[in-house]
Amino acid sequence: MTKAILMSFTRRSMLKATLVALPAHCGARGLDRFVPPVSGTVPVDGARAFLANQVRLLPGSPFYARQELHRKGVLASYDPDKLLYHYRALAKLPQKGGIEKGYDGWDSEFIRGHMTGHYLSAASRMAAATGSLLFRDRVNYLVGELATCQRALDLDGYLAAFSTAAFDQLEGKPGADAGGIGVPYYTIQKIMSGLIDAYTYVGNKQALDVVTRMADYFGKRLAALDAAQIDKMFRTDGSRNPQNEFGAMSDALTELYKIDNNPRHLDTARIFHRAWFVGPLAEGEDKLGGLHANTHIAPAVGLANSANVDGNPVELRASENFWRLVVHRHSFANGGNSFNEWFDKPGVEAGPSIHDQKMLPPTTAETCNTHNMLKLTARLFERNRHAELADYYERALYNHVLASVAPDTGAVTYFTPFHGDFRTYLNGSFCCSGTGLENTARYNEGIYFHSNDALWVNLYIPSELSWRETGMVLRQQGDITRGEPVRLTVVKPAAHGVTLKLRIPAWVAKRATVRVNNKPQGVNAKPASYLSLRRQWKAGDVIDLALPAGLRLEQARDDASMVSIFHGPVLLAGELGKDNMPVRDVGDKDAYLKTAAVPVPDIVSTSGNPADWLAPIPGDPSAFRIKDAGPASGIVVRPLFDLHHQRYSVYWHLRKDTFRDRA
Repeated sequence: MTKAILMSFTRRSMLKATLVALPAHCGARGLDRFVPPVSGTVPVDGARAFLANQVRLLPGSPFYARQELHRKGVLASYDPDKLLYHYRALAKLPQKGGIEKGYDGWDSEFIRGHMTGHYLSAASRMAAATGSLLFRDRVNYLVGELATCQRALDLDGYLAAFSTAAFDQLEGKPGADAGGIGVPYYTIQKIMSGLIDAYTYVGNKQALDVVTRMADYFGKRLAALDAAQIDKMFRTDGSRNPQNEFGAMSDALTELYKIDNNPRHLDTARIFHRAWFVGPLAEGEDKLGGLHANTHIAPAVGLANSANVDGNPVELRASENFWRLVVHRHSFANGGNSFNEWFDKPGVEAGPSIHDQKMLPPTTAETCNTHNMLKLTARLFERNRHAELADYYERALYNHVLASVAPDTGAVTYFTPFHGDFRTYLNGSFCCSGTGLENTARYNEGIYFHSNDALWVNLYIPSELSWRETGMVLRQQGDITRGEPVRLTVVKPAAHGVTLKLRIPAWVAKRATVRVNNKPQGVNAKPASYLSLRRQWKAGDVIDLALPAGLRLEQARDDASMVSIFHGPVLLAGELGKDNMPVRDVGDKDAYLKTAAVPVPDIVSTSGNPADWLAPIPGDPSAFRIKDAGPASGIVVRPLFDLHHQRYSVYWHLRKDTFRDRA
């Protein structure tokens, strides 16, 4: 998201699914309209992720360390009364003593009040994920005060940190002054999602009442508009930074429908599914180039969610194709996407880009985008338990979302540069500041899914699952990023037989092996598949899973000589020092974009096998030193999520050593 809105696996082998040939889409090419339910569709009978209150992270991984860093520091440091400042000001309610303004930056500007929604989502999940009473109490306080603001406004359920004039202007009413608010529905979605999370994770029933009244207000408001007005408001393909951005409104409204079964909320959700966007996707067409990435990823999350609700075939195809297009044609090695927030043409990765034809500029991979891609991937896994979805989730979670958090301060990033630049850690209230708060509290999600008596183990992160419906408690140990094997221990058994489905990642370098109570199991599971173990488990049963990791290269789609280096699931970055860096790498998201990158030395070798020119560093199983490989020799590479506060590269020019060939 930019202020310009105001002014106008291996991926080649691990994710090889091809786009499906699809029939012509349903929907108008002229005046746009939402995609209605299709007669005869039924809910998707899929798997479900466990809520955060059923999964606890355990010590022994970078996820636990960074979640604790936010629990004790960054998330805890926010003042609820500063988050409420603009809401109280609009409702003409008195501020708490000592509170003279809200948070500086975007939260007081064109997306005023969005951090309150993000904070509700983050604090609700953190309360559930860690049992924190502090965050439970803060959530309840915020909800109560927002309800007071809603009552004081007395506008039929309207609640925001800005006046209804922002929507008047968006709808084209003469003389309306938005007061600097650029994307009002974007912010409304954050508030609604935060309230839904407060109800879901903390059990706050008042939050459900407040968000229901909000949904009804906007449902009536949209119903009063004609098709031409709605088309103009929600047409977002006219410029790289569209005049409007409505976030995941359809996802929030669909989540509300799943709670209250009010069909009006699902109907309102589908108003945000524009046929000009959904139709081509259902046909498998890639028209993403030039679009503002997160403006369109967020609605795709809602598209997948509503499709799961009633099996709408157009939405099913469109959401699946969107995922395939982004992952296969528009993503970087770390699972992130976008140049300066925009999708480029299909296939552009390391070559001249949509950002002024720059090659790997410092504006690659906006964190908000991947935050939403993980949500989309989880929705798709609910309907299709394909290992490639979990493989992507792991790639993006480890190598982008985790890597976006500084392990010393907990500060978060907007962009993730890839070639001779450094990260800038945010000091304001940007969109990625908000999703950054949520990300650490969401680490518990995506590890386990369940359906009936089947349990999918998708991620290998030390954790303990309490599957309350069955009574089963399962503990997972072992940090695969450090080469440790995985151990699953049945702490409490289920009352009946359970099938454990253990993901065999696409990246395994040799055959995976499994033992149950130290007895080898004769299972031959291929990479990018699931290994199934069914039995009546007993307390104390132990499953040991060995997932051999190896070094490998992945080539950029548009330049085979540009490679990235992986060790198992982990993207490695090379340490390039601190030349010409600021004293503090903290600031505005664009503060240091004009600071020139340092040259990245070429790797020169006769071998395309990185094991031939990477030497392990004693005592650090995840770090290596480049050796006998030309100019890059001597550089240490380590996980991108471990490398902070210096310059680095994850893309390398690999040159063949022709002199050695002649010798």
